Order: sequence, then C-alpha cells, then structure tokens
Amino acid sequence: MDHKTPRSILIKGGRIVSEDGVFSEDLYIKDGQIAELDSGASVDIDQVVDASGLLVLPGAVDTHIHLNDVFMNTVSVHDYYTGTLAAAFGGVTSVIDFSNQRHGDSLIDTITDKEGEAKGKAVIDWGVHPVITDPNPETLNEIATVVKMGAPTIKCYMTYRDEGLLIEDQDLELISEALCSAGGMLLLHQEDNDMAEAGIKRELEAGGFSAYHHALSKPSEVEDAAIRTAISFTERTKGRTFIVHLTSANGLDLITEAKSRGIDIHTETCTHYLLFTDRHLKRDDGIKWICSPPLRGPKNQELLWTGLSEGRIPMVTSDDAAYSWVAKQYGKDRFDLCPNGIPGVETRFISLYSEGVVKEKITLETFVKAVSATPAKIFGLWPRKGNLMPGADADVILLDPLESWKMSADSLHMSADWSVFDEHETIGKIKRVYSRGDLIIDGDVCLARPGRGRYLHRKLPKVLEY
Repeated sequence: MDHKTPRSILIKGGRIVSEDGVFSEDLYIKDGQIAELDSGASVDIDQVVDASGLLVLPGAVDTHIHLNDVFMNTVSVHDYYTGTLAAAFGGVTSVIDFSNQRHGDSLIDTITDKEGEAKGKAVIDWGVHPVITDPNPETLNEIATVVKMGAPTIKCYMTYRDEGLLIEDQDLELISEALCSAGGMLLLHQEDNDMAEAGIKRELEAGGFSAYHHALSKPSEVEDAAIRTAISFTERTKGRTFIVHLTSANGLDLITEAKSRGIDIHTETCTHYLLFTDRHLKRDDGIKWICSPPLRGPKNQELLWTGLSEGRIPMVTSDDAAYSWVAKQYGKDRFDLCPNGIPGVETRFISLYSEGVVKEKITLETFVKAVSATPAKIFGLWPRKGNLMPGADADVILLDPLESWKMSADSLHMSADWSVFDEHETIGKIKRVYSRGDLIIDGDVCLARPGRGRYLHRKLPKVLEY
C-alpha cells in the first residue's frame, strides 16, 4: 500500500452477512486477518470505521475470469492490472484466471506464465486454472506436479477445434483419471463439438448470420449432450468434475440426478445468464451478448434462478471475457467470427445483489454463498477466503444496500469500451473494499498498489461440502 495500513481496525455499526445469517455485530481486523473481539480489544484499535446502515460482507471470490486471453483473432483488454482493478471496484478480492497450455510446451509453464503477467500488476489475490490443449503423455505426467504447485483445477474444452482447444472424449477420460489420482478437479467447457460445428454450418448455409443465429446454432441440446458425456466418464473414473458456465435447465437436472447417485460433479452459472436472455441477441447491437454457451430463453432463465435459490446451482461467476468493441465487430456480419465473451468481473457482485436479493429471487445468505463462500470451498480457498470468521483473511466489502445508481460504461471501471449494462438501474453501492486488511477501494478511488496481489496456492478438500 502507498499509505500506512492500520494494524487493527474495528468496523462498527454494520450488519454482518454470512451464509448462516445476518448479524448486528462489530468486525475486528488485526494484522490483515479477521480476529476475535474480546473485552481488551478496545486498547488495541488503530482505526474505527462507522458502518452504520451498511452491510458488511466477505470479499467476493470469482473463480472464472480470462485475463490476457488470446481467442478468435484478438486478445482480451483485461490484463493483471486492468482486470484486477475492475474486480476490486466490484468487491472481488480473489480471482482465478485461466492459462492455456501452448502446444508442445510444459503444463507447468501455464503457472509460471501467469506469475510473470501478475508481477507488479495484480492488485488483488489471484490463482490459476491450467488449460490443457496438448494431452500428450508428458502433459498427463505433469498433472500431479501442477496440483502440488497449488493449481489443482484444470480446464479442458469440449469444442473450439479451430482454436486448437478441443480435447477429444478419450483424452478427457485420461485427464480425469490423472486428476483423480492427484487430488485435482477437471473443469469442462460443455458443448458437444460435432453438434456445435454442424449447427453453425447449418445456420450459415441457410443465410443465418445475425447474433441471434448464434443461439440457434447451439441450442441447449448441444450443452446437454456434453454434460451427459461428462457424467458418463466421471462415473467411470470416480474423478471430480466441474461444469462451468451452465446455461441449460435440462443440464441442471442431469447434474442434480448424477449427484444423487454419488457422482462427484458440480456446476456454476454466470451473471449474464441470470440477467439477459436470447431476446438481447435480436437487438441491433446483439453481438454484445454473443457468448458460449449462448443465452437462452426467459423460461430457462427463470429455472436457473430457481436452481440458484434451491442451492442446486451453488455459485455464480462472471466468466469475464472482455474484448474491444472493434474485435466484437468482427462478427457484425457473421456471428461465428465474433469473439465470444462479455465483460463482467466488476458487475457480478452488485448486479446479482440488485437483481437477485433486492427483487427477492434469492436471500442474502444465498447471495453470500454464491459469490463468496461456495467458490472458496469448491476451489480450495476455504476457510482463508469467502468468510468473515476469525482466522480468515480480512477481505471485506461495505455495501450500501439502498443506494440507487445507473450502471454504464461511463460509471464502471472495466477496460472494455462498451457495456451490456448501459443505463442499467442498480440498487446497492459498494462503499469500501478491504483486501487482507488493506483498504483498496474507498468510494470511487483505488488505493491499491499494483503488484500487491498474492498467488493463491490452493488445495482441494477430499470431500466437497457446501
């Protein structure tokens, strides 16, 4: 920090929100961690913060973002400074980024590459999901090493052949086996490649070039088929699998049923699937909403909210993939040329609060689970992150639950020169963000020194409970 951080801080008068309830208690921070507040603490308080009228929440954990992401003839505009800066303004104090293996190179390089990118730039704590693109025997042998290096969650794509990302089913099973032995978890981008390629070809040959035809080219059946494949090999390998960015309500039913049979499979959805539908793809600027899997219809969205409320969808991430407007324009005349992705690392926390809690679709407790506690538990950061219990890192958000404001490209801090949230009426405003006891966001000012963020060395629990 560029200014001296108080060794002890007392946050008074706020309402503490945890996954277990809302409590009118003070929060005591000492030496960067949450501490017990005992009767003698008053003699050891360097700073008192008045949180009257505010909610006091654990820092958000976003386990699905893409920094410096090279994809579809462009690169994301969020690097380890601009991306973590936007995250911090959005109440996010821990992120996990994806690092693609270069064909022919070591899987270990996926971690060292990100260490180089983050050095001198990251303002919050960060971790890595290695992405396997070259599943040769040497790569499989390195899986145990990267798990020990604190990166136990490895992603594979079930599609994107032309991008060099597709991993065939038989290789996915081998990777699942290796991860199971090493104590890791396989993350899957769940779209059946043959069905996706056939659907894209079908739409283009029929003259369907618009953004809406992106959704038509990859209906939920494409996602469901991939989920069935994942369930099948996970059952055989007895591994642990995580389905990223779930959009399909039918796919949720498949995962729920598999879990009931003892299969170790888990999932998330993303903010944009809860806020937007395929109707947005019909707009003149519909390319803004092109992402994969595509946005679905309103009924499907309603079922996603229900799944989140019930806990069958345990967490929500941003899948931040911020490409420039120039790059998104690659797809203005052909949807298949548009870089897939939506900027959202800053907006995830507050938009889920505004659209979910304020509109009574989910409770405050479910909200904290979805954005903080459960991501920390599933991805090996609990109890250090995602909670306000003594011993945890003092990652804290002070939120005004009533303030109303308009979310837009001008009022946000993300580096993309466009937004899907233009003039979006939002209730709830982040006032302060602490990371390990450091005040990093104070109103509209960032106080964090670039490079203060630390690498998150993660180890998964043997049994997932959330």
